[in-house]
Amino acid sequence: MNRRLHLLVALGLLGAAYLASVFYIVHLRRTATNPHGPPRLVIRFAHWQLESGMREAFDLIAHRYMALHPDVRVEQFAVPGRVYRQWLSTQLAAGTVPDLVCFNSTDQSDVAQLPRNFSAITRWMDEPNPYNAGTKLAGVPWRLTFIDGGRNRATYIDQYRNYYAVGLSSHSMRIFYNKDLLREITGRDAPPADFRSWLELGQKVRTHRPGLIHVAGAHDNTIWLMPTLINQAMAKWILTGDHELRFATTGFDLFGDMLAGRWDLRSPPLQTSLRIMRAFGAEMTPGFLQLDRDSAMRAFLRGEALSLPNGTWDYPTMREAAKFQIGAFRLPLPGPDDAQYGGYALLPVSDGGAGTALPLYLARQSRHPEAAIDFLRYVTSMEGNRLFSQASHCMPSVEGVAIAPELQPFQQNNHGYIITDVQNGPQLINGPGAAYTQLFETNLHVLYAPDGGVEAYTRVLERQIREIVASDLRKQIHIQRENLRRRDTALAALSFLGPTEQTESVRQQSSQHLNELHLYLMETKLDAAAKPGVPGLSF
Repeated sequence: MNRRLHLLVALGLLGAAYLASVFYIVHLRRTATNPHGPPRLVIRFAHWQLESGMREAFDLIAHRYMALHPDVRVEQFAVPGRVYRQWLSTQLAAGTVPDLVCFNSTDQSDVAQLPRNFSAITRWMDEPNPYNAGTKLAGVPWRLTFIDGGRNRATYIDQYRNYYAVGLSSHSMRIFYNKDLLREITGRDAPPADFRSWLELGQKVRTHRPGLIHVAGAHDNTIWLMPTLINQAMAKWILTGDHELRFATTGFDLFGDMLAGRWDLRSPPLQTSLRIMRAFGAEMTPGFLQLDRDSAMRAFLRGEALSLPNGTWDYPTMREAAKFQIGAFRLPLPGPDDAQYGGYALLPVSDGGAGTALPLYLARQSRHPEAAIDFLRYVTSMEGNRLFSQASHCMPSVEGVAIAPELQPFQQNNHGYIITDVQNGPQLINGPGAAYTQLFETNLHVLYAPDGGVEAYTRVLERQIREIVASDLRKQIHIQRENLRRRDTALAALSFLGPTEQTESVRQQSSQHLNELHLYLMETKLDAAAKPGVPGLSF
């Protein structure tokens, strides 16, 4: 019965993707010409952001742009996230992909496909954004007008040394809470200021009303929040892997040290991090690992839970549906004197490197790349980004754009310590690869079960973790080497073209050499760790 149900669901999703593709192609042909007037240049963009207010914000910015450019029509395609990947693959194969598309480029296998399907936009990023004329960003290179310098894992691909996208907004992870309910429980609506006070609030919640939940939990928001929480709580220890004195530690640094015998799951910092995870889970809905984020959000909006860990991208939806005032705060970290949970954080801590979200990529198949870039420039100008932020209730991605008062609690705090590398930050939960992540996630029930706990979870993980880490790191090396090999061919071809292409080839070859050196060093470290009695290498 289960197999039949899964087959029906799979066929339903496939059918939905097919219907979306058919609708798009029919619409594409119908609007290829304008029967009611002169031909118009058409720019199309696609995304999966179906949260409340997002499509309306895109429509607003598109109409504002069209008012400035009457000869241009901008069309939006909002495709459900569950079928978006299949839909995009269909459009790329059929040659009907929109000019601009949202795309997930953080996976290594997807990075390899980027140059084939999308155009680098570096040459435009080095130029000023003309829509910023008359503002304080006038004359500033486009890339430097973003809060992250236009450079994060989604927009700047380090191994290609090129910009491929621009982010339209920014997000952060927060604990959203019911201000009215908190006031009813504690007599005030200010959130707790430290980790112990937060745990004590959970006790008050449970005694206030039978069945009331402190934190509306779900598998999804746990997996989003926990890596950041644990990284911040363990920052002082993670920094011991910074052998190159960069005040940053990569996944190769951290897990290479594990293979070299410098730490294991029973090391005090790791045991402390697992205690924090268990304490956090104890405040959540019983059985939260079986729930999805929509279930958790509904429980929060119905008043069945005081709070909800979530990304700020869902705030517009919650704001519209809630019948109470919503507040937000960053979960406080354990203090340095907390013997059970503290001692490894670098305080004060920042949210991490400022980064943008909602990246749009320029398709290689675009018939009007210059016009598409011009539209992107307007959306990410001070005026365009302000309008988009106000309409979508998302934080802006552009420097100097005022943040609405209601969004102030979501503003990223960048005044504090951050030790993770922007391109390859270590995460104790997500780890160096898919097998490690699966090991951690599929056994989380052992950590959170009433008859489980930190010791039981440790015993389960330590049976396989060393072999899995080594395997995942070698897979990463293999994937990156394949990406470099493909890129070598393209760079060699560029060197036989004109002066501009030759200069670009030389520029990117330096990155190739550094990446290859890093891979050889990591491979040497793995080989040394695999030999009994041979100490691991530091680099």
